[in-house]
Amino acid sequence: MLKIVPVNNKKLLRKFVSFPLELYKNCPYFVPPLYDDELKALDPKKSVHIGPDAMAQCFLCYQDDKIVGRICGIISNLYNEKNNAHRVRISRFDCINDVEVARALFGAVEKWGLGHGMTTIHGPLGFNDLEREGLLIEGFDKNPTFESNYNFPYYQELFEKLGYTKEVDWIEFQIPMPDEIDERNTRISKIVSKRLKIHEVEVKSVGWLVDNYANKIFDLLDEAYGILYSTVPITPKVRKSLIPQFKLVLNKNLISVLVDENDKIVAFGLVFPSIAEGVQKAKGRLFPFGWIPVLKSIKKFDVVDFALIAVHPDYQDKGVTSIIFHNMLERLMKLNVKMAETNLQLEENEKVQQLFKQYNPHLARRRRCYAKSLIGRELKLDKPINKNAKKLKKTVAPAKKSHRLSVRHRAKVQKKLNQPLTTE
Repeated sequence: MLKIVPVNNKKLLRKFVSFPLELYKNCPYFVPPLYDDELKALDPKKSVHIGPDAMAQCFLCYQDDKIVGRICGIISNLYNEKNNAHRVRISRFDCINDVEVARALFGAVEKWGLGHGMTTIHGPLGFNDLEREGLLIEGFDKNPTFESNYNFPYYQELFEKLGYTKEVDWIEFQIPMPDEIDERNTRISKIVSKRLKIHEVEVKSVGWLVDNYANKIFDLLDEAYGILYSTVPITPKVRKSLIPQFKLVLNKNLISVLVDENDKIVAFGLVFPSIAEGVQKAKGRLFPFGWIPVLKSIKKFDVVDFALIAVHPDYQDKGVTSIIFHNMLERLMKLNVKMAETNLQLEENEKVQQLFKQYNPHLARRRRCYAKSLIGRELKLDKPINKNAKKLKKTVAPAKKSHRLSVRHRAKVQKKLNQPLTTE
């Protein structure tokens, strides 16, 4: 007999966050999220997401006394206000290969969404675009990046049996490092930089970058990604929480910031060392000893993740993206990197895909966002690029405050993790 239990206390929340580790314990491709980060994101008392900007409700599915599935429903007020929508999001869905378990879990979120006036359900999606999103439907035999989720192949069948239909697909590429830099790209980068009167900032240190450019970078991300599918503004609370998380893997040599003559950011590129293998070994827990394999992944690597590339709307379609990409490739080659993984690209984003083509990319994975009407009407699917989305008032993060961990041991580990990869 199946039983759906709402997650309403810390004990159940810990079971909710831990369930995937049991489900995927024999899967070599699953990379868990960081356990402590998940607890904070989903705990209403600690979450920077839950409150005026979003509601969330997690559910566990029991078969007798055993957990066989989990799901989280998210209502993003930021998304619904921006798009004049009434949508609830499916997030953090995992279950055994049983359509009745999936039916019970989806039904719980659908009922919860209807109770709050929602008319459509879609996902998998997180609180914002920086969380894991999309259901993996191709590339099950590839090691995923830390930033992306893994799921078993049968998940797609479960979604579709329960009436969910495709809304958008994202694709990811693996790009082998070239043997040498194409001099034509070097010349083009110089010409475009001169014509647009932009230049790259010398990043003195990660701390210096955060102090001088963090909020400007977040503003750029909001402007550049604002019309894309499922995105929401990065609020001040989320910005403040992301900075110490990013610091774990930031390296000044893997950051490219382009500014104009007035020091206004026009483009930003960020590459992370691949920490997927280290997080796998740590089983998603940094403490007490999980930080050791993660630190090794940060210090010594030959695979990287292209985490973010953003260009201000006024500078798009002018060759600026190619400058960022060229700058990154030069540095990655010096660090003897063998492979770069791209982040999620909407399948309609042909301009970025055209840029990748000259580097012999391999299609590694495809992810899908599904949608379903909750009120029996014909579903009007969102466009991948929503040009009708309202531009919400820009958020400004509060003044930077020092971030202190409460445990002495963690402070020492944090210091080690924040050391630059090189002294250049």
